Amino acid sequence: MSENNPFDSFRQVSEMWEKSLNGLLFQSLNNNPLIQITKVGIQANSRYIEMLKRNRELMANYMNLPTKNDVANAVKQTIQAEEKIDILEEQLWNLQESFTIATNEQNKMLGEIIDYTKYIHSEWEKASQELAKLSEMQKEFDEMKKLLQKKEPVLT
Repeated sequence: MSENNPFDSFRQVSEMWEKSLNGLLFQSLNNNPLIQITKVGIQANSRYIEMLKRNRELMANYMNLPTKNDVANAVKQTIQAEEKIDILEEQLWNLQESFTIATNEQNKMLGEIIDYTKYIHSEWEKASQELAKLSEMQKEFDEMKKLLQKKEPVLT
């Protein structure tokens, strides 16, 4: 059955073709003149490609169109700008935190100053009241002194 199977014969023919093509490729690869000719062709082609690149860039500059390098530089600068913006953003957050802490500390200190000022004011009022009382007592004392001086001649 395998002798009459068309797939087996197709496989055998394919293997024969594969072997002959592999042999041809190996012979071509070992062929030094072919390698030299290919090398010269590649060098000429690479010079032609470089010339086309230069001409394309010149035409793009003449027509005021961005080149591949221009776009790459723009992308690079955009990425650098984004990185710098991220750094500045982080610094702003840190400054905001510092300002918040400083503001809280200032508010706390101002509260303490206000409390101390109220305390000093209340002490001042107390001292003023005591001074007023002392002034009244001084007046009363002076009046009593005058009365006593008037009465003293009588007692003596």
